[in-house]
Amino acid sequence: MAKSKAREITQLTRQRLYAMSGNQCAFPDCSQTFFNVDDETNVSNICHIEAAEQGGQRYNSSSDDEYRRSFENLILLCPNHHKITDNTVIYTVEALKEMKRQHEAKFLQIATGQNLITKNPSALNVVIGSLGSRIFDNTAITEPISAPDPEEKILYNNVIQYKFIIEEYRVYQGRLNKIYEEIEKQGSTKKEFVLLNIKTAYLNEKKKYNSIEEIRANADNIIANVEAKLWDIIENSSNVNTHLPIEAIQISLYVILVDAFMRCSILEEPPKQ
Repeated sequence: MAKSKAREITQLTRQRLYAMSGNQCAFPDCSQTFFNVDDETNVSNICHIEAAEQGGQRYNSSSDDEYRRSFENLILLCPNHHKITDNTVIYTVEALKEMKRQHEAKFLQIATGQNLITKNPSALNVVIGSLGSRIFDNTAITEPISAPDPEEKILYNNVIQYKFIIEEYRVYQGRLNKIYEEIEKQGSTKKEFVLLNIKTAYLNEKKKYNSIEEIRANADNIIANVEAKLWDIIENSSNVNTHLPIEAIQISLYVILVDAFMRCSILEEPPKQ
């Protein structure tokens, strides 16, 4: 039988999964590590949150194979906890997504403390090069005359899960702006294309909702879906062929996302007083 496309996990997705896992099972309080440094044994299971095929746990017939094999639908578990999570009454889609989110957030904080942007100064340029290679949609956009206060915008849009990321990476905006300035001096359109592509990804998500109340209720999911779209662009870019740590690429993408948030390319601008 031919292998399901939902099981054909791309190399970049695998790299992201292992980088964001901290080499450890995502099940709460499980200390099982995946790689044995002595013989390079890998005891991890790449698990689908929504099953890869019909008949599997939490299968979603309205989904598609691209989503089923995506980073967002995969979680790394040890064999024991992979089996335990077959109990779909306890381990629903929502429960496993929250398990994955909390686990990855813990190791993101650790990676943040390792000064990966400073140690890998080309990472921001790599991500800019990937996202700014061309315009992926010709949606017309306008930018605000002045950017709102980030804390005010976080509160207005009811951002909860991404609040830490916005507050943590906004300090890199000055460094990113210097790179953007150099790009503009060279006559490149990469900065413009990056912001256009992020804004377009947001506007496509915004179409799903009919009011600011619905946007506020789904703010974190909206940002997550924009992030997923940007990763798709990165994966299909020639710039992804790099020896940079995937954690440095991830943090660089967050820096660019946070900058776009502060420029009002993502989520809604609070009303003027």
